[in-house]
This record gives sequence, C-alpha cells and structure tokens, in this order.
Amino acid sequence: MSSTSTTDVPSELRSLWRTRPVRTPDDAKIAGVCGGFGRRYGVDPVLFRIAFVIAALWGGAGVFLYALLWLLLRSAGDEASKGEALIGKGRASGSKVTAVILVVVVLLSAPTFGGSGDSLVVGAGFLMAVAMLAGWYGLHRRTPVPPTGWSEVSAVRPPSPRAGTTRSAGASQEPGSGPGAPYGPPVPPSWDPLGAAPFAWDLPDPGTIPAPAPAPQPSGPRSRSRLTKVTLGLALIAVAVSAGLSTLGGLTWLDSTRIAAIALAVVAGGLLIGAVTRRGHGLLVVAGPLAGFVLLASLVQVPEGGWEGTGDQFVEITDPVQLGTPVAHEIGSLTVDMRGLELDRDRDYSVASDMGEVRVILPPDLEVDLNCRADLGSVDCPDLPVREPGGPVLSLDVATGVGSVTVTR
Repeated sequence: MSSTSTTDVPSELRSLWRTRPVRTPDDAKIAGVCGGFGRRYGVDPVLFRIAFVIAALWGGAGVFLYALLWLLLRSAGDEASKGEALIGKGRASGSKVTAVILVVVVLLSAPTFGGSGDSLVVGAGFLMAVAMLAGWYGLHRRTPVPPTGWSEVSAVRPPSPRAGTTRSAGASQEPGSGPGAPYGPPVPPSWDPLGAAPFAWDLPDPGTIPAPAPAPQPSGPRSRSRLTKVTLGLALIAVAVSAGLSTLGGLTWLDSTRIAAIALAVVAGGLLIGAVTRRGHGLLVVAGPLAGFVLLASLVQVPEGGWEGTGDQFVEITDPVQLGTPVAHEIGSLTVDMRGLELDRDRDYSVASDMGEVRVILPPDLEVDLNCRADLGSVDCPDLPVREPGGPVLSLDVATGVGSVTVTR
C-alpha cells in the first residue's frame, strides 16, 4: 500500500506571512530588510544584500521588492509597518513622508521589470522577482518555526509614558502628607516617628536615596551615520525613476548599464561626502559590485536587435540541408514547422529549449524515430506510425528544461 502526502500551500503561505521577518534597524545598511531576513532564517544578511543588488541591476526587480518589503514589513519594536501606518492601521516609527516616497518608488518600479513585447514571462526582472519570492518560500519551508530569541527581536515595544507622569524613587511621601494630602496635621514619615524634625519631612527617605551615578566610561563605537542610508535611498530612487523613464517614457538609451552608472554616481557622491566627514564606510559594500557591473556591461557589446535565444521563435524546415544545424533556444516559445520537408537520406535533428513551450509539426508521410523529454513540464509525443516503409528515417530529439513538448503531424 502506498500513501501520498500533499503540501497545503495556502496554509504554508499564511504561516510564512504570519512569521515574516521584521526590519532590524540595528543591523541595517538602508532599512534593515536584509538584516531581518538574516535573523529570521539564520542566513548571513550579506547574501540577501548581494541578491537584492543583482536583482536591481538585472531587470530592476530588486528595487521594486526592496521598496515593497520596506513598506510592508514593520520595524522591530513597532506595532505596524509603514504601509499599515499610512492607512491608519497602527503606529510606526519614522515619518509618513518616507512611506509616501516608498509608494512612489513601488509604483514607478513595478512596470520596469516586466517582459518585453507581448509576453511578460520573457522579462529578466520578472524571472528574478519570481526566483526571489520562490527563495523566500524555500527558506520558510526550511525554517518554518522562528529561531530562539526571535520573540525578543520581533516584540512590540510598550508605548513610552507621557512626560510628567513619572515620579522619582525618592519623591514618595507618607500617606497624609504632600500636596494632595487632606486637611489636618501632616503625618510624620517613617524615619521620624516622633516628629522631631518637621523641617526635613520633605526630604526623601534615607533608604531610598539613589546610588551615585557611575563614572562615565570611555566612549564606545561611534553612532552609525545616516549618510549611508540617505545615499542608498537616493540611489534607489534614482534607479527607479530612470527605469520608469526608460520603460514608460520611451527613453531607450537609458539601458541597464546607464541606470547602474547613475546609481554609481549617487553612491560616489556619498563616498566623497563621507571622505570629508569620515562617515559612510558602508557605501563601499555597494560601490564595489556596482562598479564591477558597470565595467563589465561597458565591455560587453549588445548586438543590434538584442540577444538571440529569447522571445518567441519560429523555424521553418524545407530543405534537408537545414537539418545540419540543430535549433537551440533559451527562453520563450519555439515552433519548428517541417511540413515542407522531404528527406533524401537518414538524418538526425535536435530541437532544444531551456524554458518555454516547444512545438514540432511533422509532414504526414515522414518516418520518424522520435524522442521527447521535459525536465519540468508536460510531454505530448504520440506514437507515429510508419508512413513509407523502407524510406529515409529522421531521428528527432525534442527537449525542454521547463515547459511543454508537443509533436504533431
């Protein structure tokens, strides 16, 4: 007897959101999103920062996802996220102006990582966003229960008491004395039961005199500068605005290399200011990958018309000589029409795609030795009867990594 178990995906997604990370300002380069993910799932935050930088440069999804998580994840100690506070569902630290700016960044960057043409799936940014969200889901499945100490990190701070409501330890008075005492003779404090020193009754009880304050210790590490956060925030806004102008405004010259160069210019300005004020050392973590990307992208020349192997592709085979060149596609749908082919001898041919639908149309009277496979997807390759016994045979191999394979006559 065999048994099968199915994963309750909706329940897992609800658990993922219920135990979602909180932003950690004490471990933050910008807003603490990566630090929160690192603490929640036990992963070095640097890896998350690298992933967001790569996603921001390759398709623009990193800007959108980081701004969205900044808006939706509450900061450690806050009772609500900036997005919830913006619509009146709780209180969050910081200004509402930041939340409004984040909404603008999300709206401007959302269309920038979609696909080109009529297909959304071919967009590199879309694929990066899906990959990062799938990675989050995988991290949750690996660590569904928050680690030890997470309750202290994600706990909501109690509201601070209002000014004027606290009283010092030494200001306590005996019942019947003090400004709120009823009419009548004041009651002596416990340390003067005979009432011999009424002139000193307003002094604190000797047992409650606070200990002298400790001597000041040598100054510890300097407080973290806001230069890094401000500079990276301005760089993200510059990337989002540039990507929006490129996609929505039709400024095609604003490609990924120039957008990265704009972000690098903003970071370089922050480094110059930091060199004078001796702050902003955290910008070096971002400046290095940015400079490397701009340098490599400047050296690699993109051919006119874009890279081959992406998008929808149609191939028509009418001459046996064409079978000497196999078809290799990367992303998108691939259709190979062989209805006009007449074989002169036995030949081999292969059709392969990394991601997308693969469809092959054969002539009705061609004898084919067919081999179909899909690493992740469906295969529809029926047994093809022999049309001309003794005639030339086409050994056809059709494969895809992720997608579907269909062969018809």
